[in-house]
Amino acid sequence: MGRRASQIRKQTFRKIRVPPLDEAERSRLERAVYEGSPYHKRNLGDFDLTPPAAPRPDATLCDEAGITTRTAAAALFERAIERGLVSEATTHGGFPKQIWVVDERGQVFEAMYGGSRAGSYHGYPIRMTDPLFLAVTKAWNQ
Repeated sequence: MGRRASQIRKQTFRKIRVPPLDEAERSRLERAVYEGSPYHKRNLGDFDLTPPAAPRPDATLCDEAGITTRTAAAALFERAIERGLVSEATTHGGFPKQIWVVDERGQVFEAMYGGSRAGSYHGYPIRMTDPLFLAVTKAWNQ
């Protein structure tokens, strides 16, 4: 798949919901949990993860975005839920497939549904070159 086709595909499957979550939806989402992914960590630190057998060389790394502890990642996840910036797409259980947050430095992170149990998400930074970076930043600032 070419670069432009890949960008269009990412935009197609990751669309920001308008309006954001309301209070009742946010309350329901509070039972969701952050669960890290070893694919997005150079140093596993205190995340209690097993290194991947086949690391993905193209994966964005939380370490490079300044997230090196589970506490910091969980705080970003909680902030994302509070803001309620989520995808239009949902899971069969009604959870948003993606949740976004922008940290105090302007770095955009995406939490993707899926993990070892229902209601779990893993997160990673989004590159500035990803078309969604600008869309999330704009929605976050509104």
